[in-house]
Amino acid sequence: IEFLKKFCVPPPNFCPTCRRIRRLTHLNLTRLFSIECQKEGHCEKMISVFSEECPFPVWDVDSFAEMDDYYLNQDFDDTKTPLENLFDMRKEFPMPQFLNRELTVVDSPYSSGGRNLKNGYYVFGCFSSEDVWYTNHTKSVRNVMDSRVIKKSEFVYSSAFSEHLFKCSFVYFSKNCMDSMFLYDCRNCTNCFGCVNLRNKSYCIWNVQYSKEEYEKFIKENLPYIRDFIHQSEGKFRELIRSLPINASCNILANDSVGILLENSSNMQDVFDSFKSQNIRHSDGMISHTDSMDVLFSGASSRLYMCTNIGSQASDVKFSISSKFCTNSEFIFNCKNCTNCFMCFCLQNKSYCILNKQYSEEEYYAKLDEIKLKMIELGEYGDGVGIEFSAQAYNFSLGSFSFPLTKEEVISLGGYWGNEPESNVGDMEVVSHDNLAQTILELDDTILNKAILCPITQRPFRIVKSELEFLRQMGLPLPELHPSERMKQNFVLAPEGKMYNSECRKCQKEIKSLYNPKDHNILYCDDCYRREIL
Repeated sequence: IEFLKKFCVPPPNFCPTCRRIRRLTHLNLTRLFSIECQKEGHCEKMISVFSEECPFPVWDVDSFAEMDDYYLNQDFDDTKTPLENLFDMRKEFPMPQFLNRELTVVDSPYSSGGRNLKNGYYVFGCFSSEDVWYTNHTKSVRNVMDSRVIKKSEFVYSSAFSEHLFKCSFVYFSKNCMDSMFLYDCRNCTNCFGCVNLRNKSYCIWNVQYSKEEYEKFIKENLPYIRDFIHQSEGKFRELIRSLPINASCNILANDSVGILLENSSNMQDVFDSFKSQNIRHSDGMISHTDSMDVLFSGASSRLYMCTNIGSQASDVKFSISSKFCTNSEFIFNCKNCTNCFMCFCLQNKSYCILNKQYSEEEYYAKLDEIKLKMIELGEYGDGVGIEFSAQAYNFSLGSFSFPLTKEEVISLGGYWGNEPESNVGDMEVVSHDNLAQTILELDDTILNKAILCPITQRPFRIVKSELEFLRQMGLPLPELHPSERMKQNFVLAPEGKMYNSECRKCQKEIKSLYNPKDHNILYCDDCYRREIL
């Protein structure tokens, strides 16, 4: 109630889960598509985060950047409701092929979001990073592949929610580790293989201490890594995790908080993934953020309400999507450096605009009061925008991992469903995953001219040269699964915004868990985990 008073909004009509679904449907962080640019006079093919079924026009980023400041500006139509006015403009206004890509992103044509990125290939939300493939959300990394949420690391493969790693593969929820494989919740470990809950250890295999000579013999016997050995190790690793107590919430220094993946945060309630944040409710993916509610992905901002992908020193923004450096604005989409704007699309460095039309300060506030009063009378103010405003197909969005819906359910809510694109493999030779070389040393560069058939999606995919070179450096076999499937599995590991009600196995306290209790893990609360395990 105090939050609602702070934001001057009525109580929401939807439960926290439905509000999360409405936010998650706006973002796709695992799929890229080949579609035609829909700017008039253009018809060239381009890569985009939006599929062909997108109900809104999609332009290439260069055309989008050259758009007139007040493109499609219009007067408010009093014969329609405010949300009808907004949606009419939404249907005509183009989307950029990628979201929030900064000019500091170089040599990364297949990337969405991010800043200071170089040589990013099929990546989403990577910052100050170089040589990254098929990865989401990195900061200050080099040579990272098939991973999610990795910070300050180099030479990392298939890992998640970890930082300060060097030459590591299959490492999860760990810090300050090097030359290791298959680690879960480990700290300060070097030369370890298949270990869980270890601290300050070296030369351990499956949580058993070995001598340096014994460990090096084990590694030497298994290099280069054989695909079957990797599969067997993955299975044994999962069994070891299930056999030992684990921290259900994966929280670190979370005070007065209820949520999971919280670090150095306080006063968080129903929050998934936060870092150095405080006073947050019903939100996910918060970095250095304060005093907000119902937000998905934001950094260095405050006082946001019902927003998705709003950040970079934004404040006092409500009901908005994919905007940066904005203040005192509502219902804005893809805007930057805007103040006091309402129901606007793709504006930069503007103030006192409504439906992309410029007003004087006095005119703006008078019109704003008139529109908001009408919204309140009609019951339109308070819940933001629905799924119908999303440019993403629900089955390709983050929502599909956390809260799966059927095609019929999505359509009934006003969203849309995307079709899997047809393969453009042409007459290229297609190799079954069963016929792939067992080790990386058995491959030469001819594999770059072949397609690999994914056993799960039945879609072919190619290996690019830089990816092959990385795998050779790591001694790892070629992946069998399509890149989008590999990225999907990283989100299935920890679905954005998904939390389970569980019970601490030790003290029986009710807790929030990253893991489904039906998976039969030994779940401990934060206190019992620190006391009994660490």
